Amino acid sequence: MSRKCQKAFEKGKAKRALYPLEPSTYKLQEAHLGWQRQYDTLKLLESALDNRTEMPADYLLGCWTGADWRGELERLPESLASDVGWRVLPGVLALCAYAGETPESAKLAAGAEKHASNIVRDCENNRHSIAHPTKQRDATIKRVCRAQSLVRTVLMTVEDSFAAVDVPIS
Repeated sequence: MSRKCQKAFEKGKAKRALYPLEPSTYKLQEAHLGWQRQYDTLKLLESALDNRTEMPADYLLGCWTGADWRGELERLPESLASDVGWRVLPGVLALCAYAGETPESAKLAAGAEKHASNIVRDCENNRHSIAHPTKQRDATIKRVCRAQSLVRTVLMTVEDSFAAVDVPIS
């Protein structure tokens, strides 16, 4: 079985190792903003599919267009796994360092790697379902909903991390 999401995660972590983060919040905020845009785009795509809206190539779906949403949806699990290694996990650890040594930040930092691995496992488990093109509208909507669930997990991870160390997200 191909482990594309795991490989993407490891590649993201290796790339970040070359550019370590200082104690801060900005990368995690940046990741949250980017994945919130992706989530909003997926909701818009779901609505367009559900309403049987025609999507010409220049149709705007948030950060995607009618021409590129299929490819973007196909790559989403791997992109998300890569970003967990590149920005989310390092961002959580940088947030913990920024918040200072507290029981909450220590607990968050201790569980961050395992939580990131769980997200990557979910990406891997859903990758085939999301990446496999379908001709039926209902099946495509299910693919979009699975992708929404993955993105929502990352959004909640970021939000929970900020709440755990009592640092505002914005």
